[in-house]
Amino acid sequence: MLKFDKLKIVTNIEDISDINTSVFVAQTKDGEILYYKYKQEKPFSLLIQADYNKQELIIEFTGKILLDDYPQLINRNNIIQCIETINGMGICRIDIEAILAHGEICKCDVTKDVPSTQMQEIISQLKQNLTNYDKWTCAKYQGNGLVISNTVKTDKYKKRLSIYDKEKELEKACNREFLNSIQDQQAMLNYFRGKTRFELNIDTKAQIRQLLGITDNRLHSVLSSNANPILTVFDEAVKRNGTTSYHSDLKEYMMALMIRECNNDLAEVEAKVRALTPKTTSIRKRMQPFRDLYTKMQKEVSISVDVRSLLL
Repeated sequence: MLKFDKLKIVTNIEDISDINTSVFVAQTKDGEILYYKYKQEKPFSLLIQADYNKQELIIEFTGKILLDDYPQLINRNNIIQCIETINGMGICRIDIEAILAHGEICKCDVTKDVPSTQMQEIISQLKQNLTNYDKWTCAKYQGNGLVISNTVKTDKYKKRLSIYDKEKELEKACNREFLNSIQDQQAMLNYFRGKTRFELNIDTKAQIRQLLGITDNRLHSVLSSNANPILTVFDEAVKRNGTTSYHSDLKEYMMALMIRECNNDLAEVEAKVRALTPKTTSIRKRMQPFRDLYTKMQKEVSISVDVRSLLL
């Protein structure tokens, strides 16, 4: 089941009523109201815009709207709960049945929290194994993660996949108000301890249909999709069966390349070393750095993380 940390829903203007004009900002022109807008960032992000010019209602919210149920993220089983929370705020009335019937998703963040504490290993793997360094780039994410994104010149759609330590992100000062708004802060932090978050931003209706394998953007279609868009983009960006290296210097890296070229066979490495070494030089001493590095490389393989298996 797909889960989301953000949804942007567009529906008919008639699906909102009882607008509390004391908290909504009104935009007018020549005495006529163009739209009402409500926006908050804490304890969860929420945007409501009733646009009378376009005759549409926009509702955008994040998973924290679920409060103590935040670990569930937004999904088909709790979408009604999300809208009921808005109705419970006393700022307006949203017609839940109408939105479920004809509301459309035009923007979403598909999200998956996986059990892994090896963030640095994951980041190192991804940085070293991009499928195309002209098409894909890596950047830091808020100091505790990584963002993989494509260059718009090489693809029809912008793709952005963030990977970060969710526990550390939740402990930041910007989330203090959210934690103070729930009943059991410690249970929330305990749940996200040791969790790595993968979050895919999808910003257009066409891209939502493509990545989710659906024919329309209706709320039900999006929430009911059986696709795995995070894995789809991950497979585009990251090589299968790639290698990860942790070398102390360029010399060690070049030695590692030679070991791999020899199919990780030290006997084959020694044959090459003998062919390239003067007879007066000790082969045993020349081979010892290769043996030490080979042992180190085997340990690295044993601690590597199979990221793809986490995303299934």
